[in-house]
Formats: sequence, structure tokens, C-alpha cells
Amino acid sequence: MHVVKATEEELLIALKQGNEEAFSAIYKLYVKKIYAFTLNILKSPVVAEDVVQEVFVKLWKSAPTLEDDTSLNAFLYTIARNLALNVIRKAGREQWLTDEIASHAYDTCEDGLAYTQRKQTKEFLDHAISALPPQRKRIYQLCHIEGFSYKQAAGKLGISDSTINSQMVKAIKSIKTYLLRNGALLLLLVFKS
Repeated sequence: MHVVKATEEELLIALKQGNEEAFSAIYKLYVKKIYAFTLNILKSPVVAEDVVQEVFVKLWKSAPTLEDDTSLNAFLYTIARNLALNVIRKAGREQWLTDEIASHAYDTCEDGLAYTQRKQTKEFLDHAISALPPQRKRIYQLCHIEGFSYKQAAGKLGISDSTINSQMVKAIKSIKTYLLRNGALLLLLVFKS
């Protein structure tokens, strides 16, 4: 069996027969997706890795009893979800697990105030950029947002490097002024030159 070009159905049939190459191909196809899914639920990389390994152990053990029309995607995600929920239930009884999940959850989420400030900051910045004259706005977007060098932006727009430089200085000054006028002092740190 040539596993690289096998369809999901062919992989499933081979897996049901105990084919290790098919299992390996399925593992490679789904491991990153299942890991991301469980990490999103559990927040802890260590615990998510354990769950992912258990998902594939369960797949291997239950392979002979799978129906031919089983969706591997749905099957693996269902196992992953159920195992992740079991871990969360178990965390209520085991302090180390609760601590592990909580330590990563606090690291990866922002509180309501931080979210609100980030959202308001983005809105202020978007308004400041949209208030720029069209040519200056395009130059700013190319250089600051899309990552073009001044020389690349000049080539793309057919104008001189010095014009790009001059327009960027004016754009940043306009944005700073807008932010000051609207009380968004925190954003000035971003535009410090």
C-alpha cells in the first residue's frame, strides 16, 4: 500500500487490518490539528500532549471495530474532546493538574480590561490612519503595516525615496497628534522615534 497518496477511506481500511504505515500516516495527518484543538481546551502544552497521545492509542485499540464509513476527523476530534473534558473533571480532584492548567490559562488569556484597552487602542490607531491623506496613507500602510522598505515602497509607487521618507515623517507626526488630541497617550509608545 502506498500510504502517501492513500485516501482517508483507504487508510481506515488498512488501519482496521493493523497496518502500522496507515496508522503512521493518519498520525502525521492529524497530530498537529488534534494537539491545537486540545491545547485550546486545556491551555497546558504538557497536558495537551498527553491527551493527544491517548487519542492515538485509543484510535489504534479501537481500529478493528471501526465502521468502514467512519470519519476519522470526527472520530479523532470526538475522542480528543471527551478526553480533554475528562482531564478537566479530573483536575477538580487532583491539585497538580488544576495548577498546571491554571498556570497556562492565566498566561495565555487577557483580562477584560486588557482586551478593552487593546481593542480601543486599535480603533484609535485605525481612525488616525484613515484620517491621513490618500497618498500618505498608502505610503504608511506599505512601510509600516506591510513591511516594505522605503526603497521598495518608492519603487512600487514610482516616487523617490526622499518623498517616501518625508511622507512617513508627516504620517507619524499626524498619527501622534491625533492620538494626543484623543487621549490615547499609551499608543505614543508605539510611535516613539
